[in-house]
Amino acid sequence: MLRKRVATAAVLLPLLVGTILYGKGWPFTLFVGAATLLCAGEYFRMFLLSARDRWSGIAVTGLVYASGAALPYPAAAAAIFLCVAAGIFPFLSGQGEPDERVRGAALTALGAVYIGGFFSTYPRTIFLPRGEHWVLLGVVAVSAGDTFAYFVGRAFGKRRLSPRISPNKTVEGAAGGLAASVFFATAYAVAFLPGVPAWFAFGSAAIVGAVGQAGDLFESLLKRAAEVKDSSGLLPGHGGLFDRSDSIIAVGPILYLLAILSGQVGGH
Repeated sequence: MLRKRVATAAVLLPLLVGTILYGKGWPFTLFVGAATLLCAGEYFRMFLLSARDRWSGIAVTGLVYASGAALPYPAAAAAIFLCVAAGIFPFLSGQGEPDERVRGAALTALGAVYIGGFFSTYPRTIFLPRGEHWVLLGVVAVSAGDTFAYFVGRAFGKRRLSPRISPNKTVEGAAGGLAASVFFATAYAVAFLPGVPAWFAFGSAAIVGAVGQAGDLFESLLKRAAEVKDSSGLLPGHGGLFDRSDSIIAVGPILYLLAILSGQVGGH
């Protein structure tokens, strides 16, 4: 299992980093859009039985992503609301038990906003001053946190972090992962985000690391609710793309906010 995880990461990380650094513009936007659709497919397969409902959910998620990534505010927000409304309306006006229709509508809205909306912040972030390095700061924080949480948890983990949601995660592993996120992301900011004060870089790294872990737990909660171990078997050793992207999705909006605020505190 560990060998598969390492091998998969060795392929995915260079592709991701290369797209962030050298694909600024449509290549990066399309890359994230493809990830959005794949994650949406895995999410809706976990919860919706009807193929029509699943494809509708994927389409709505894609439209939410496109609206959030390409349209200026506040038009983007209005378009996202309209897309979500269009996605849930068929459930409310269709046939079937009311509780099932409401459940399908709620799950569709959640998937479209959480996956499509959160992912759509990445193209916005990368076009900000030094935005590519803010995106990479998120990748560094999440990757370091995941890696160290795994090894620290295996070596020293005793107290369960959330037994009912993710029984393999430990308090010690979470602490080790957060420490690694802070250390490596702060070091990255010092090296590649000149002008950003050290205190802001440190605080940003801590926030991103914590939000990334929350995203990991949230996706575990979704899988627990769907009674599945992995969102799919797409990535050997990692499960599905949604499994691998859980923390990345969660930190998208906070990275965008921090990148904007950094321009104010750093004077650029």
